[in-house]
Amino acid sequence: MSAQQLFVKAKEFSPSTVTYDEPQTNKRGGKSVSIRLNGQPIVLQVPLMLTWGVNEWVDEGNGSVKYDMALQFDPQTSSSQTKFLSAMKEFQEKVSNDAVTNCKKWFGKQMSREVIDALMYPMLKYRKDKATGEPDYTANPTMKLKVPFWEGRFNVEIYGMDRKALYLPPKFGKGTEGNQAPNQDPVSTPLEFVPKASHIKGLIRCNGMWFAGGKCGVTFQLVQVQVRPPTRLVGSGNCHIIDDSDDDEIVEDLKKKDEATKIEDEYSNHPTFDDDDDDDDDDEVVEEVVEVVEEVEEVPKKKKKIVRRKKIKSDA
Repeated sequence: MSAQQLFVKAKEFSPSTVTYDEPQTNKRGGKSVSIRLNGQPIVLQVPLMLTWGVNEWVDEGNGSVKYDMALQFDPQTSSSQTKFLSAMKEFQEKVSNDAVTNCKKWFGKQMSREVIDALMYPMLKYRKDKATGEPDYTANPTMKLKVPFWEGRFNVEIYGMDRKALYLPPKFGKGTEGNQAPNQDPVSTPLEFVPKASHIKGLIRCNGMWFAGGKCGVTFQLVQVQVRPPTRLVGSGNCHIIDDSDDDEIVEDLKKKDEATKIEDEYSNHPTFDDDDDDDDDDEVVEEVVEVVEEVEEVPKKKKKIVRRKKIKSDA
């Protein structure tokens, strides 16, 4: 099976053809239902979309750590996003309707669509209207993705737009830890390579439907992405100023003015001499200057006042 058959472009995703496996119960009593497309797990290739970075969540009770991120839909940006958003709305509607049909098998009792909607976490999240407190369906939604992290290891691959690896996960059971991507710091994590306001495109996988604590929902997780970091005008260490022909003309004029000023300064600072000047006169000038300097620098000594007594000859 080729790689292309393992996933489908999000804009071509047809939710009407998805199927469900039988419910499975885990050790803690939670239930899950796998959702498939053409008999395979649903893996979608999402178009380039804005993300708010990787979020870290720490459980204060047991100290466990989880990571996730959100894709920001902006259907006005591209037709691929428009089709992807339409497919996700259709997928949500189908799962809700199928939950009513399979409520006895999935929930163990009969449930109406209204009850299902109250229990199910939506795949698309809309901001709330400040006045009503209800979701504002006129706004562009976000889609939450889990970033797989287990036993201290991220299980996701991150590449740059040039397709070079930025983060590769360590293999389980191989005794290696940290980032395995060439030429990258082993202690670096996906949080560093997908900062806030990045754009990403890549593969996401549907984890199926979960049931726990009287709630349910469908989750997706990150598999492999390419990331385009945001352009920072300050702090990037790169000059982003674009050359302009008008500025070039001004620079040339300034160069000419600087050159003219330089020539003028050189001329005005150049020493002038009379025709009858000769070397002997120069020597005399130097000698005179030296003598004057010596006189100025010499500190006069304080003279002591000496009183001399005159001897008077006696007549005797």
